[in-house]
Amino acid sequence: MSATILPAAVTFDDLHALRIKGRASDEALGHMLAVTPGDAAIRRAALVSAGLAQYREGRMPASSLTPDGRELHSALLTERLTDTVKRSAVEQGLADFLPVNGALKRVCSSWQIREDGSPNQHDDAAYDAGVIEQLTAVNADATAFLRSTARIEPRFGHYADRLDSALARIEAGDAAAFLRPMTESYHDIWMELHEDLILLAGKVRGEADEG
Repeated sequence: MSATILPAAVTFDDLHALRIKGRASDEALGHMLAVTPGDAAIRRAALVSAGLAQYREGRMPASSLTPDGRELHSALLTERLTDTVKRSAVEQGLADFLPVNGALKRVCSSWQIREDGSPNQHDDAAYDAGVIEQLTAVNADATAFLRSTARIEPRFGHYADRLDSALARIEAGDAAAFLRPMTESYHDIWMELHEDLILLAGKVRGEADEG
């Protein structure tokens, strides 16, 4: 099978980032690609010029893949899935990730709901500190896993750096950096990572992939 040809100035990671995110501002795309928002805008413009993405301006400007962009991404992903060595490594990575994912879900629940079932109002510093300590332990496991698997996909190392940054914001008192959507929160990054692993393993997200 002949390799799918990418247009000039377009990479698989550019397409993959938008496939995972769905819709992304230049800032969000920059976080995912580990580049500045300005560089992300250049890469987004290349996608738009090639007919692979559309960019909507307005109050919340963002880009998303076009049908052609989704089709090209699917073809490229299929080619990657034929690499049995890499696919096997990603499948093992996903299996290793699931217990850590389950641990994070429990920590997120504790951040939102206290043991007595009442909402966590974040007015008890000692309680929040205990949850953050649990998150720190989960993060240590997650980032060690990600940096070890960066040899498969360098992008996994970027996820580790982003998770560390989000944790630092939480430890500095930014409660929104834990779960608030569309803010490069810890949970935002984690969800992107989980979807990335599922896609690269050639799976469809289901209950068995939650941990």
